[in-house]
This record gives sequence, structure tokens and C-alpha cells, in this order.
Amino acid sequence: MAMQKDSRLAWGISLLVFGIIFLIRQLNILPENLSDIIFNFKNYPLILGIIFLLAHKNKTPGLVLIVVALIFRLSEIIRLTEHISDFIWPVLLIVAGVIMVAGVLKSKK
Repeated sequence: MAMQKDSRLAWGISLLVFGIIFLIRQLNILPENLSDIIFNFKNYPLILGIIFLLAHKNKTPGLVLIVVALIFRLSEIIRLTEHISDFIWPVLLIVAGVIMVAGVLKSKK
């Protein structure tokens, strides 16, 4: 069974991206802190997922890869959102204000 064109496109772009990433790594072009982020294996499913979402007709493989990447990063996501409840009311007030101002401005036109 032959691969579909969009599947080959997604895999081809993936190979190009990872080839470029590894070439950059071998040439030591990037600063150490940026290099650590880019070459962390937890980011690879995210990169693949984005490529598959953009280049593949069937979005399921891209979504699955992004979910896998989020699972890899779950502990970091939990740590970042630990105190998010402190920001809910201010953000809701800002959103409500923006909606009200946008409504007034729109009705004036």
C-alpha cells in the first residue's frame, strides 16, 4: 500500500526539520541554554505533532503526538499552573471590561 501524498509530505518535512536541528547541534551554533531546550527529547513529539497538524490531511496523528508531548510535560504544566487561581478574578474582570468596551465601540460605528 503506497503512502498518501500528505503523509509523505509530513514525514518529509519532519525529516528535514530534524536534520536541520541536528546539523545545528553538530555545528554548535546555538547558545547552551537554547540548545538544551531544543534538543530535549520531550519536545520532539510536540514538533512532530505541529508538523503533522499543518501538513497532514488527517489531524489525528498530530493531535496524538501533541497529547503525548503534553503528557511528557505534565509535571511542569502542573507546577506552572499551581497558583493560577490567584489570577482568575483579575483576568475575568479584564475580559469583561474588554467585551464591554468593544461592544460600545462597535455600536458607535
